[in-house]
Amino acid sequence: MLKFIKWAFGSLGRSMIWMYGPTILTIIFAMLQAWLFPGSPVWPIGVFFLFALFIITRYSK
Repeated sequence: MLKFIKWAFGSLGRSMIWMYGPTILTIIFAMLQAWLFPGSPVWPIGVFFLFALFIITRYSK
């Protein structure tokens, strides 16, 4: 039973990271960018999202 619980939480954790990881990282990046560099352009946020999406899908298998 303990083995099943570990498997279920591990599977749930991986799927949550895969689904929400890039979005959460992008929001954190956007907030840090606005705080550290006020008036900076917005386009790096989209580039960071694509980069985070690529990295998380590539290495979370």
